[in-house]
Amino acid sequence: MSDEKTTTGQAPEQEGAPALPMKLDVSVRPIEPKGNLVGFASLKINDSFVIDDFKILQGDKGLFVGMPSKPDRKSKTGYRDTARPITKEFRAELTGAVTTAYRDAVEKLQARAAAVPVAEKQSIQKQLASGEKQAAKDSAARPTPEKGGKTKNAER
Repeated sequence: MSDEKTTTGQAPEQEGAPALPMKLDVSVRPIEPKGNLVGFASLKINDSFVIDDFKILQGDKGLFVGMPSKPDRKSKTGYRDTARPITKEFRAELTGAVTTAYRDAVEKLQARAAAVPVAEKQSIQKQLASGEKQAAKDSAARPTPEKGGKTKNAER
């Protein structure tokens, strides 16, 4: 047997080694708000590790980021976080990156909506009415089927 210690997956601390800068790539998906939920985000760390299912929530104090979680009957809230930041500094960095990406995505959507010509922007009621008129025209243009039960029975 050897006297080597097994590690628990943590990298050994190297004294004097400079900390590598952390690269956070955030992708967001804004949704139609459901309660205070306004979107979802994924986080890629140093092009090596991805965490999905962050929730972007609108609260009284602005946007905040909900951690990925799963149902847990034993917890007070009914859910248990499956990923969470350990330090306050990283939580602040994560929240800043996600909220910035969310605001950028919303601005792009608003710019695309503003670029659509006004003639194409119809209310739902107008769209339904024009669709109903078009369907009536199509139905009137179709020839009516002949009602002749004898011909069908004769073919059988």
